[in-house]
Amino acid sequence: MKRPALSRRLMVWVGVPVVLLWLVAAAWVAMETAHEADEMFDQQLMRTASSVLAVMPAKLRARSSRVPGQELPRSGREEDHLAITVHDRYGHRIVYSTELPTLVFDPGPAHFHTVAHQGRRWRVYQRWDAAQRYWIQVAAPLDERDELLQSVARALLLPLLAILLLVPLAIWLGLWMGLRPLRALSRSVSGPLTRTPRLTRDDLPAELVPLTTALDTLVSDLRGTLERERRFTADAAHELRNPLAVLRLELDLAGVAADTAARADHLQRARTGLQRMERLVAQLLTLARVENLESLGDAGPLQLESVASQVVGEAGERAVARGISLGLDVRGNSWVQGSDGLLAVALQNLVDNAIRHARDNGEISVGIEHRDGSVELVVDDDGPGFPDTARLGERFHRPEGSIGVGTGLGLSIVEAIVALHQGRIELDRSPAGGARVRLSLPALNRSSSPAPTTRPRVSPPPDPA
Repeated sequence: MKRPALSRRLMVWVGVPVVLLWLVAAAWVAMETAHEADEMFDQQLMRTASSVLAVMPAKLRARSSRVPGQELPRSGREEDHLAITVHDRYGHRIVYSTELPTLVFDPGPAHFHTVAHQGRRWRVYQRWDAAQRYWIQVAAPLDERDELLQSVARALLLPLLAILLLVPLAIWLGLWMGLRPLRALSRSVSGPLTRTPRLTRDDLPAELVPLTTALDTLVSDLRGTLERERRFTADAAHELRNPLAVLRLELDLAGVAADTAARADHLQRARTGLQRMERLVAQLLTLARVENLESLGDAGPLQLESVASQVVGEAGERAVARGISLGLDVRGNSWVQGSDGLLAVALQNLVDNAIRHARDNGEISVGIEHRDGSVELVVDDDGPGFPDTARLGERFHRPEGSIGVGTGLGLSIVEAIVALHQGRIELDRSPAGGARVRLSLPALNRSSSPAPTTRPRVSPPPDPA
């Protein structure tokens, strides 16, 4: 179904009221013109009566009422066609016009009335003179007034009709100029949305600014989403290509191995590769999920101490496997606003990184402290530290000499989670010479602060004597 154009709708919405207003104005002009013509016509009759009474000959005024009346000559000009009758006080006609119909002598106050005679309508004015000796009647045919009205109507309504014919053109031009920003906006968004330029400009009408601002935000979010999807695909393809090739090679070698020991060795290497790929895929999915979040939907008040205690407890077995001592120290209020699941993921990545990079039989400390309106979470290890802080947080970057099967995504995940919580991350050197990662999150004010607690360290059993 073809949708009607906005310009056509506006033409109807604007044009119909304009035409209606024009009709009302034309009717008002016609009525006012007729009223003015009637007044002019009546004024003419009144002036004629006054002039006739003023110039009547004295001998005519002195005539006896028994002398027959004098007939007035008929005017030869149609436009001056007036009929006059003069009676004395006794009702005898002194002067009369043959065109005027026979009128009843009915003296009284001056007034106007209309009579019909020989198929024509006449407007009659009658009055006494100042001395009330003569009663005069002046009449004129109304068709002369009608002709006057028609000529005035033509003089007034023809220009109005021409204006009415030009009104649609004027409305169309006005709408065409007024809708130019909307047409430009339509052209801007008609192409691929991701290639749409910024729509909000200084020359836009105020009514379009909320729309263009919302579209700019939508386009920006869409570009970010598509960029993250492309980056996720590129990251997965880049990082999975080599492990898959190695895994296939190890399985092929296991299949042609000459003895059981060689076959078991290749299968173990394939199993290790699968574990690394499993961790890589999990971290890629976690990073993609975190980066696609715009806000913390499940955020709420929580104690960072409880999250850290759970993560440290779960990581204890891995730490013991390398002979590492892992402990948790909490000082002050640890209440924050956030997602316990995401904060647990961030702390798990920090603790896992510390376990992989710490020395064998080394020590890792996780501390929580309330300071200056923030809750600080610090993870220290005694490993080699950060040799290249400029590239830390870069995806798939692993410092030289790193231990284990890390993917280089841990700090990227931590940075994304901390940014969602409106916090900050700092990298430094620990007192033992290793790495220190400090997370600062906005603290929640609580009426009471818990006493400092220290979780017993998870340490490997002592060597038998």
